[in-house]
Amino acid sequence: MQRLARTLFVSLGLLLALPSVARADGLGTISYGDNCWGSGADADRDGLNDDCEYQLAYWFMPKLWFDSGESGFDRRPYYSVKNLSFSTRTVQIFYLDTFYDDTGVTTGHDGDPEFQLFELHYSAGRWYLDWAYLSAHRKSSCDSSAWYQYNQLEYDTSDTRNGYRGWPTLYVAEDKHATYNNLSTCDAGCLLQDYCSRTTVQFLDTTDRLVSRNVGSRTVQLINSVVLNGKTERILDDAPFKGWDDQWYRPNSEGYGRHLIDFGF
Repeated sequence: MQRLARTLFVSLGLLLALPSVARADGLGTISYGDNCWGSGADADRDGLNDDCEYQLAYWFMPKLWFDSGESGFDRRPYYSVKNLSFSTRTVQIFYLDTFYDDTGVTTGHDGDPEFQLFELHYSAGRWYLDWAYLSAHRKSSCDSSAWYQYNQLEYDTSDTRNGYRGWPTLYVAEDKHATYNNLSTCDAGCLLQDYCSRTTVQFLDTTDRLVSRNVGSRTVQLINSVVLNGKTERILDDAPFKGWDDQWYRPNSEGYGRHLIDFGF
């Protein structure tokens, strides 16, 4: 009896000593791989399957932490996906946040065209985030936009579908919507004027999950003119973006066109 108990104890100890199975990096939830290229419908004529573009934009859509003082949550996000290389199985996703306004006390304006650009690749059944460009007052006097490699980003792995190099968690500057890779980078942003905290967390698109929000490109436009509340925005044009508003006492922001041009979308 003692020998049996000792054997069971040793066996249990060996079992507990075994290392836990590591979660795979990247995302395995996307039903496209090599067949993302050259198959199915391709409305924007970029060589990528339309449904693959949607699945990539949906699954890599960032999770955003907002500050306790945030007063400008409202937005209507769109996206564009670009083929970089079939040989390296690499694509880029451009997320247009389209916040309705910047509610900063001294810098407020109608429309807030912040964005995120993700570069990812496919390999052996999984998709991996490689780089992220996070806009933070791009082309302004306190431009804090930057490229971040995957190992400079945070990932919420409490969802078992996500892994390291899957969809990232980003930080949104209070009322001004610049995005950053972590709290300390945010607090140093815009000449120390930006501030972030972990108070409210949301995915970029909380309502429609980016369904029917593929804008295509400036060359092949799937969506450009968008009417909301009786007002029209041409979101791909190099024109002011008013956030479907136009208050006389606030300036308008510059639109997405110049950013899309700079990044080849």
